[in-house]
Amino acid sequence: MKKGRGRRRGQRWISEIPEKKWFAPDGASPDEVDTVDLNFEELEAVRLVDLLELKQEEAAFYMGISRKAFWNDLRSARKKIAMALVYGLGIKIGGGSYLLRYETSGPREGEGQSPPLSRADELLVLEREVLLIEKRLGLLISRIETLKKKD
Repeated sequence: MKKGRGRRRGQRWISEIPEKKWFAPDGASPDEVDTVDLNFEELEAVRLVDLLELKQEEAAFYMGISRKAFWNDLRSARKKIAMALVYGLGIKIGGGSYLLRYETSGPREGEGQSPPLSRADELLVLEREVLLIEKRLGLLISRIETLKKKD
């Protein structure tokens, strides 16, 4: 049996499993393109920092891991995404070591009993996510109105 290096990777809290788990260059199918594998925790790290604009310390706290572990996940995800964009690779999302934050069935055997966030902290993150979505929606509506005026 091969012995691993260091400690076992701890589970991270994620908010959701993405609906789309495969992205490819324009016109390519999964069978004809090389891919990079992005796990759910890496995607969550990118979502929290780059999309929701949380500080890395806040995002690490939200995922229930150290800042160093969070930084490693974020750096790995960004590198994989950059490789896919630059070299025309597909991105396959899945797997990893995670706990689903809003799972209604309760924790599975060996998992913690509750997310590592207080209700107030969780509410703060969700409110930030709603504000970001509202901002994006406003930009989209403005773009639509601009396009209609040009016609």
